[in-house]
Amino acid sequence: MVTIKIDGKEYKVDEKKNLIDAVKEVGTDIPYFCYHPSLSIVGMCRMCLIEIEGVPKIQAACNTQVKEGLSIITKSKRVIEAREGTMEFLLANHPLDCPVCDKAGECDLQDNAFSAGKGVSRFEFEKRNIPQEEIGNNLMINHNRCIVCFRCVRFEQELVGEYNLGLFERGYHSIIGLAKEEPIAHNYQGALSDICPTGALLNHKTLFKSRVWWYKTAKSVCHGCSTGCNIETNVRDGKMYRYMTRENPAEGMYFLCDKGRFDLDWMNENRLFAYYEKGVPGESVTIIPKIVNKVKNAKRVAVVGGAHESNENLKLIKTNIQAIAKDPVFEARIIESQYKAPEQIDFLLTTDPHPNTKGAIDSGFVSSSNFTSIIKDFNENMIDVLFVIKEDIPANITGKGTVVVLHTNITASTKDADFAVPIKCFAEQSGTFTNKKGLKQNFETAMNPIQGLPSSGDFFTRLKQEATKKEEFAIGNH
Repeated sequence: MVTIKIDGKEYKVDEKKNLIDAVKEVGTDIPYFCYHPSLSIVGMCRMCLIEIEGVPKIQAACNTQVKEGLSIITKSKRVIEAREGTMEFLLANHPLDCPVCDKAGECDLQDNAFSAGKGVSRFEFEKRNIPQEEIGNNLMINHNRCIVCFRCVRFEQELVGEYNLGLFERGYHSIIGLAKEEPIAHNYQGALSDICPTGALLNHKTLFKSRVWWYKTAKSVCHGCSTGCNIETNVRDGKMYRYMTRENPAEGMYFLCDKGRFDLDWMNENRLFAYYEKGVPGESVTIIPKIVNKVKNAKRVAVVGGAHESNENLKLIKTNIQAIAKDPVFEARIIESQYKAPEQIDFLLTTDPHPNTKGAIDSGFVSSSNFTSIIKDFNENMIDVLFVIKEDIPANITGKGTVVVLHTNITASTKDADFAVPIKCFAEQSGTFTNKKGLKQNFETAMNPIQGLPSSGDFFTRLKQEATKKEEFAIGNH
């Protein structure tokens, strides 16, 4: 920590941080566009201008080093006029289309225009008008809104490792465009839209779907893989509309891949809301007692899957099934990548498509053998009841035992199983996931489940209650 002066007051700040981030921690905001904590410093937008005592010219805060004795002025008349001038230039050609722009309500250009702009423009000429382009299979660019902050180009080159975008022409004619003939096809087109401080880069999958102020927001964790990226969920009318990045500087979490970001339709469509017996919808009051009888009379019970479930649900499942089943076996690892440290497919996405494999391992929701051995035992009738939690029934199942599938959606497995049980998706409950690094992270309830829909933990709690109730009834009538 070092001591610096900000507008005449002394503060202790972290010298390892960029000046913009360092002063923000003590309550001073410096406006910016091109700066991003995970990208290189270029100082292109000239929005973060400040005065430094002893330096005659105003300077960009993003490339000013934090050091002992530094004294900066962020609110002088000179600084305010400089920022107003920057905003006037940026808005000279910017179209006044906020009412139809998807970025409205969460646009840095809007925010800085109100907080640091002058409110009037002296630009009297016709604004330039460049047709928008399709630059990706889920990405378009509106050149008229672009302020050439260069964030998108740096993000692709420095983090994605691709060189699809570049800066063309000079001065008034400068535009960001494709540097290749092929459109962008990588896993971070949503992140490109996120990192854009204006509405220049937009995704087709979310285009014109909703205004941001209509969303109900909750803090959550991405379900797409074992990285556990922090997200904000955006829900409207009981449906999940989108994931947005929830920045976590302590863990270096600033982005989200497309696989997790856009894998949302399953929460809104084709949901399993009824209990099924051999593919036919039924009622819980008749199906649950049948499952209880199967469990109580079984030589052995196995529970497979569960790496999509919260740590809290896994604990309930394990505790309750152990209370009513003989010698139960648990195995959350159903694919090879779960048996070893997950590998990176790209800088965020891993080979393990489950958000809580590490949590399942830490909870003891694993066997001494493996998933293949459990299925082999079931096929040889050594296991009589097999619970499958939010996974497909293995294709090589041949045993005569009972298969019970717990799932959020109607699938081929829920129709083929002896019994199918509807459960909440993770967004309809709160809990924790443990990511690949062992970091336990909370997620909040984002969607309201239909009345009576249980979580996986609730279902196994009810199984135990049903089994215990029958035992008490039998004893009372003995």
